[in-house]
Amino acid sequence: MLGKTTPYQPTAGTNLNHAELISIKIVAQMIKRSKNPILIVGDKGEGIEHLENLNIKKIHVPKDMNLLDAMKMISKEDYDLALFSGITYYYLAQALTHLKHFSDIVTITIDRYYHPNAKYSFPNMETVEYIEAVKRLVILCNNP
Repeated sequence: MLGKTTPYQPTAGTNLNHAELISIKIVAQMIKRSKNPILIVGDKGEGIEHLENLNIKKIHVPKDMNLLDAMKMISKEDYDLALFSGITYYYLAQALTHLKHFSDIVTITIDRYYHPNAKYSFPNMETVEYIEAVKRLVILCNNP
């Protein structure tokens, strides 16, 4: 995963503010150092069941609240790190754009697809590679 380049995104245009690729180890360190992290989990995608073992506050969309209400809540409360996984790509792109422009929250997408609107993102991955990455992230975050 570390040797990959930024994935090609035809819709990203000439925007200079693309997401930086991030490794699993750095995400784990950011979660550990964060004072108030939150994980927003959707119902789409693989590996979501492994994220349940992550020891941070979670919001399940649309079960707990819809994505728009979650973005409003995240913006108003004092979260410093927001992680996203399992949300439909185009809905998440809009939500990340909102957070990018209207808050100081660091956003990380831990989906198997690159999201240019986040601050940090995993690169595009195959399903098996992504599930292994999520398992490794949970292990790194839960060990002191």
